[in-house]
Amino acid sequence: MKKLITSALPYVNNLPHLGNIVGCVLSADVYTRFCKKRGQKAIHICGTDEYGTATEMTAIEQNLHPKEIVDKNSVIHKNIYDWFEIHFDHFGRTT
Repeated sequence: MKKLITSALPYVNNLPHLGNIVGCVLSADVYTRFCKKRGQKAIHICGTDEYGTATEMTAIEQNLHPKEIVDKNSVIHKNIYDWFEIHFDHFGRTT
């Protein structure tokens, strides 16, 4: 059986904190690793949610275009997950 495991898409209007990691991506990462160790075909996908009022408000507060915010913060999100050794088979973006 093939399994598609997804994580909640974090907003990129701010940077992830430990609560985001534990609440959104860690459990899916652990479950994916468990499935793969048991020989099951599983992929873990996630990405950043780049739409919404919060992103627009952050851009206004920082006097930037929303695309500048999401381009910068999406990379930071991925780098933080990499630092915690959280693996995604695909990490995308909603833009």
